[in-house]
Amino acid sequence: MSNRPDALVFDRASMVAETVAMVLDDAGYAARATVTYRDAKRAYQNMPELSLLVIHADTPGERRGTALLQAVLRERPKTAIIVVSSRLPEDLEPFPLSAVFLEKPFDRAQLLEAIDRARESRPRVPR
Repeated sequence: MSNRPDALVFDRASMVAETVAMVLDDAGYAARATVTYRDAKRAYQNMPELSLLVIHADTPGERRGTALLQAVLRERPKTAIIVVSSRLPEDLEPFPLSAVFLEKPFDRAQLLEAIDRARESRPRVPR
């Protein structure tokens, strides 16, 4: 087992998911890149201490990205969340106030800055 915090990346573009996961690995996370809802859900179930979710706003398949997002909010409320999209936030389905929006395309520095903002905006959950 790793002492690094778990991060899950769910983006329909494999190159984006893998690149984001590599940046997260370099930043100290144990990151898993996924491109399908099935793989993202399986990875989520195997990450009971999920620290960070980076999810594309337009994941395919009957709003399944939203279902995963809602599961994270309900079951792991301390998870930092970044929602990425090439569309503007007002053109998207509403996402949690504690989530940080990151517009595509973005670079490494913008991703790392979004992670900092997402970690700061996590709700405080009593133990």
